[in-house]
Amino acid sequence: MTTPRARAAGALVVEAVSTGRPGRWPDCRKQAGREHSTYQRVLEEGPLGSRRVMVRLRVRRYFCDRKTSSRKTFVEQVPGLTERHRRSSIGLTGWLRSIAVELGGRPAAGLCQSLRLTAGKARLLARIGSSPWKSVFA
Repeated sequence: MTTPRARAAGALVVEAVSTGRPGRWPDCRKQAGREHSTYQRVLEEGPLGSRRVMVRLRVRRYFCDRKTSSRKTFVEQVPGLTERHRRSSIGLTGWLRSIAVELGGRPAAGLCQSLRLTAGKARLLARIGSSPWKSVFA
């Protein structure tokens, strides 16, 4: 497994901090109030010219003070950039999904290598499985 620093070697690295209003709880949609901590996420983004792009994003984790809540903390998501548990941006995930739908596993992986996108056939096929069009392929 490569480290974020090793993946960023030779890449354009963008440092970003989320400064928007506190997010809303995924369950009850109430606005979060109390900050728990911050941490850095590393997201892969689509290439810029011939260079890979990595986004180092500082995000906030919030407490839930409600006793009935099933979650005690949650991490804010940046609209249009991040999704829960993803290590690539929403835009890059869309690119990979489109490539996988059009070409399939091995040919799509070859195209991604040419385009300097880090994606093997398993990752590409997983994008099809998480597709909003999943019912079309069932």
